[in-house]
Amino acid sequence: MWQRFKALKIVQSFYILKGNTRTSVICEPLWGIPYTIFIFYFSLYLMEMGITEQQLGIITAVGFLSGAFFSFFAGSITDFLGRKKTCLIFDLIGWSFALFLFLISRSLTMFIIATIVNNVTKVTGVSWNLMVIEDADSEQRKSAYNLLNIINISLGIITPIGGLVVARYGIVRAERYFIIFAMLSMTAMFFIRNSKYVETKVGQQILNEHKNFNFKERLKKGIYKGTFKQLSSNKRLRIAMAVQILFNLIIPLGAYNSMYFLPYMTDYLGIDKAAASILGGVYAGVMLFVFLFITPNTARKNIPASILTGLFLQTAAFFWITMLPHGMMIYAVLAVGIYSFGHGIFMPFFSTLLADISEGKERAGIYSLLNTVTAILSAIIGSVSGFIYAADPRYVFYLTAFITALCFIGMIMFIAYDKKQASAENDTKPLAEVE
Repeated sequence: MWQRFKALKIVQSFYILKGNTRTSVICEPLWGIPYTIFIFYFSLYLMEMGITEQQLGIITAVGFLSGAFFSFFAGSITDFLGRKKTCLIFDLIGWSFALFLFLISRSLTMFIIATIVNNVTKVTGVSWNLMVIEDADSEQRKSAYNLLNIINISLGIITPIGGLVVARYGIVRAERYFIIFAMLSMTAMFFIRNSKYVETKVGQQILNEHKNFNFKERLKKGIYKGTFKQLSSNKRLRIAMAVQILFNLIIPLGAYNSMYFLPYMTDYLGIDKAAASILGGVYAGVMLFVFLFITPNTARKNIPASILTGLFLQTAAFFWITMLPHGMMIYAVLAVGIYSFGHGIFMPFFSTLLADISEGKERAGIYSLLNTVTAILSAIIGSVSGFIYAADPRYVFYLTAFITALCFIGMIMFIAYDKKQASAENDTKPLAEVE
């Protein structure tokens, strides 16, 4: 039995992981379990606490604006402090302390403050990604992202348990239990993970280079000077970043983890709030199937086609969500299933693609710039999302579908450019080499 288990591709992919990459994967459940439960009902919790649809938009916009601020400095902070230290410090502030603030918040102002503090994690978003990928080769990165997705998504299967707690204690009391659990579990994980992390080779090299000048001098030199240089000479990277930025814009709109997804299903479509947790289980189950049986068996040459398929299915699902009949749980389940299948195909492959395209010392700047631009644009969309939802909840999903369709077009451009470059390289090779 054990030998059969070890023979599974997904298990084999774990065994190729080493060092920080393996540590990140092993520790992930301590973050993923509590996050999955508390975030699912968070928007309904805010509304139960008196937050309106328009105020949800304000909270979303402030969150992204603060995220843009922290993202702008994330690359420099990560290079200055080191990947390991940055992860610990900013995770404790952005998650442990922020969750405490969410727990004691009783007003719009306090929720906004807690949201700003939570977005300190944009700094960690850069440092943690670098801990995962910098000492890993391309195959390890693909395996790591796939495994991380499997872990976090599979944990979504426990969402119905959250529904049972909500059914017994109500949204407010249950969500506070979830927040306390998240605060304790995540804090433990940060310290455990930090004890196992070792500064990456690139990170250590940068730390050694920066011993002779302080953070202010780093800022004077230009935070993104090297990053913009790489972008100007790498069209593939520019297109990939544009697609990533566009795709991230659906987060404040109609994505599964947006503020409006669950209110749309419960308040607009009339699905019972406790029963809605089944949608979380469906989302997790379908994504898990994709990560276990499709992603590991997809050849590298088929990755662009897989990304396109994932974007197409997500676009179709968002359009279908706008046409769901009132109170029909089965149709909502099918729509979430299609969306989940497409999202599951898209995410790990595209994350690997972006990591492979970006290079060396400028990765921190690239991820930081990516997060900054995404946050600014998301803040703009988030600021009006509440008014869009209030006008007609379906408009949020129409806009979401439009954005994923633009991503689809962007990936077609990427693939076309790739083929053009490959053809040009073959044309310049000596005949004997081509043959």
